[in-house]
Amino acid sequence: MSTDLPRSPSPTGLPAAADEETPPSVWLLIWTIYLAKLATIILVIWASHSYQTTALIAATTWPWLVVAGALGLGPFLFHLRLRRVRARREHLKRAEWMLRPNATPSSPQPSPHGRP
Repeated sequence: MSTDLPRSPSPTGLPAAADEETPPSVWLLIWTIYLAKLATIILVIWASHSYQTTALIAATTWPWLVVAGALGLGPFLFHLRLRRVRARREHLKRAEWMLRPNATPSSPQPSPHGRP
């Protein structure tokens, strides 16, 4: 008769690789906090119309502003790189098939004799 024993932890004491994934709910919380903090800062600066308030906000939240800037810059850089890679891929495809740079794929033209 076999008994199911619990698995022993990994020898290094670190969690298994499958356990290291962050659940989507955590990312939802992080992005919600990020957007709420950013909206609050923008609303306070907009409502005050004062240089002193802007200076106070910048002085008290500068570490967070650096993190917020890095978080906001990440998706922008990703999409910028994605566009460059796609353009490069298109260039390589055209070079491989020796197409003109402005040539677009067209549908086959019907035969003038009425036969395909």
